[in-house]
Amino acid sequence: MKKEMLITIVLVLGLSFDSFAGTGNARGAIYFFLVFAVLLLIVLGLIYGIDYLKKNGKTIINNAMSDLHKKITLLKNYLNKVKSDYLDLSYF
Repeated sequence: MKKEMLITIVLVLGLSFDSFAGTGNARGAIYFFLVFAVLLLIVLGLIYGIDYLKKNGKTIINNAMSDLHKKITLLKNYLNKVKSDYLDLSYF
């Protein structure tokens, strides 16, 4: 929760002065808060994504590698079968 509060304070204080002083009307505030919300969601998504990868990264990589190995093996077997069909050889 401290990360979110720090990011919120930095973005509000860092960006609000320029956007409110631009045109002098109240419409600029709506655009500022929309941009602020999008930036906050992107930053929070990155933070939580990194935390998720720290916790589950090894299992994700192991599952991806085993799936890749299975697909490569299936492709090799299929190519061997196709080659044996062209040469009229028995597959087994």
